Amino acid sequence: MAQERSIEVKVGALILLAGGVLVGLILILGGLSFRPKYTVYVDFNNPGGLQTGVPVRMAGVKVGTVEEIEFRTEKPKAGESRPALVRATVRIEKRLQETIRGNADFYVTTQGVLGEQFMALEPGTPDHTSLAEGAVVRGIDPPRIDLFVAKGYELLDTTVTALHNNRELISEAAHNAGNLLKSMNVVFGENQEALKHTVVNVEKLTAEALELASHARSNYVDSPKLLRVVNNLDQMTSLLQSDAKPMMKDAREALANLNRASALVGSPEEQAKLKKAIGDAAELADRANKAIADAQGIVSHIKKGQGTVGALVMDEAVFDDVQEMVRDLKHNPWKFLWRD
Repeated sequence: MAQERSIEVKVGALILLAGGVLVGLILILGGLSFRPKYTVYVDFNNPGGLQTGVPVRMAGVKVGTVEEIEFRTEKPKAGESRPALVRATVRIEKRLQETIRGNADFYVTTQGVLGEQFMALEPGTPDHTSLAEGAVVRGIDPPRIDLFVAKGYELLDTTVTALHNNRELISEAAHNAGNLLKSMNVVFGENQEALKHTVVNVEKLTAEALELASHARSNYVDSPKLLRVVNNLDQMTSLLQSDAKPMMKDAREALANLNRASALVGSPEEQAKLKKAIGDAAELADRANKAIADAQGIVSHIKKGQGTVGALVMDEAVFDDVQEMVRDLKHNPWKFLWRD
């Protein structure tokens, strides 16, 4: 009886030992940790195939777990964009809170090409504060390869359908383009010598035009005589302007003195004559001042190339036209006597 009881105790102890080993293996293989953790909420528009219970890894090391994934039904407020559709509740080890910063990145990736999915964590930069308990961050959505393939297939299907529906039109356009190329080839082949002659004439005309432009510029635009005339006019107007103010001041003082003198002496008739002479002198002085201003304006217009004289002096295109007209009349003097 005692022997049978001893066997039962041994079997029971063996079962307990096996159960303990099994629980230990589950804890070890499952990566369970009894360290304190804190919660962070990560929002996604589409987290792909992310599931609850997947690990959160930082630098390849597991530091937490995705505890819950919920679909959000919140409506956007007025003037705000649509909120994220999915929110993942992430539990991260408390000892790493000082390492994870406010600009940390959360994204979904896989171990290898066909490995299991997990949430990766980039801790951020030290210039930001630590990520607080219960913080809400925006995760980086994984690439939608399925959406890309669907869009590409739709585009390809639309292109193939368009080509299929318009194959006669495309064939006709290709045929017409081939005929056009053949016609152009025939035309160029039959007129090869004429084209060469045309190219030679164009080169000659270009050379003559450059020579004419250079000659016109040297004789008219950069002519020392014209430059001296313009400079002399400028100097003359400057001198007139500088001398006009003192002259006008002296004239006004003289007129004022004459006006006072005419008021003191002479009969009313003589005073009227003196006043008229004073008025005439003042009008002449004003006209002289206006003439000086007009002369300055003319010189300014000539320098700017405005007006006929300014264009003849400063505008190269006008000189080119004049030179071309003179040259044409030299070669064809009959145009003086005959009009087309």
